[in-house]
Amino acid sequence: MITFAFRCNIACTFCMVEDALNVLPGTSLAAFQRAVEDPSMLEGVSRIIFSGGEVTLAKDLPAYAAFARSLPGIQHVRIQTNATRLGDRRTLRTLMDAGIDEFFVSFHAPDAALYDRLVQREGSFESILAGLESIAAEGGALSTNTAIVAPNHDRLEAIVERLLPFRPQSVEFWNYWPRGDEEAQRQMSARVGDVRPHLVDALRLALRNGVPPVVKWFPRCLLGPFARYLDDAQPKALIDDAYWSREPAYSCIYEGICADAGGACSGLSHSYIEQHGWEETLLSPRRQEAGVSRPNEARVETRSLVKDAGEKRTHAAAVAAWLSQFGLAPGMELEGFRLRGAALGRGVAMLALQFERDGERVEVRLCPRDPRRPAFTRTASYDMIYARVPPALERAAQRLTESLAHTIGAQDRGGRSLPG
Repeated sequence: MITFAFRCNIACTFCMVEDALNVLPGTSLAAFQRAVEDPSMLEGVSRIIFSGGEVTLAKDLPAYAAFARSLPGIQHVRIQTNATRLGDRRTLRTLMDAGIDEFFVSFHAPDAALYDRLVQREGSFESILAGLESIAAEGGALSTNTAIVAPNHDRLEAIVERLLPFRPQSVEFWNYWPRGDEEAQRQMSARVGDVRPHLVDALRLALRNGVPPVVKWFPRCLLGPFARYLDDAQPKALIDDAYWSREPAYSCIYEGICADAGGACSGLSHSYIEQHGWEETLLSPRRQEAGVSRPNEARVETRSLVKDAGEKRTHAAAVAAWLSQFGLAPGMELEGFRLRGAALGRGVAMLALQFERDGERVEVRLCPRDPRRPAFTRTASYDMIYARVPPALERAAQRLTESLAHTIGAQDRGGRSLPG
């Protein structure tokens, strides 16, 4: 996936790149060309995806597409788009002539009233329908993604019904991915228990009509016979490192005992947990099969982290043991902030420590030391930064991070790793 054109002509209320629009420069064509000079970048790759922002706003998109199509082994070139500009057949034909053959279209509501409200641009729904009609008429391969959010969570089956005439090759449902909404200020997450019946009906309708579905970032244990369609994987991406500084963290209260934890299922986002809680009475861990243990991990008893992780080396216990070596523990105070919890990053070597003071929250992130990485402060083993905070909280976050570095540094002589 190549990301560029961080601009957009709509303003989705649940946007996952909102803070990047008109800020991040994106991957230049020259940088894309340099990156693929390394043969390992294309090893096993048969598809190039262009994403933004809205990439159809970029005048040089055809040049990106033509170069992608020229690369060895590339069978498909895809764009992620809202399709609002693709109702113009000339625009669409220009892109297809340049080598784009797949269109991954965002489609979040079955009617204009809800759609235009979600994307905050009147007339968007009709423009998107025109784009879908053009793609179907011109023979482009269509896939769609729908963000599951509070305003549309009960319209998922209707969304599939609206899409079927355009003959999509797949329909994807992405449960709200709260990048940039760490404290759930948008209040966009729908309760997963409320979503489940509507999502199941949508998946059943898609399959009945021969359309393969995909689900992302939804608890696997709630999908029943449709659990096989959960896939949280994302492609290798060329994207500005700044984007990942606000990657949402995920956890599950049962991750210490669930056979799907850490791979098949992400659990709940911390933003969701902030808004709705752990859902411990709704979620149900899948038990490890008898006689089968996870790689490099002792078998654990069937018990709930709601009560106690015990002495087993579960995720929670590993984090607790890591904290204790530095004299840290949940509930302790540092610079007037109370340590609320800690979570390991998914797919990245990072530990996030969450602190709270009178309703104000600061997250301090630790990564293995790398002199090439920008950091606010460092210990012998770790780089440390604090997540973005309001200006009024900036100095307090700096003092907290400095104090945490001093506390860890007193015991850190180098060679320490992250938990797990």
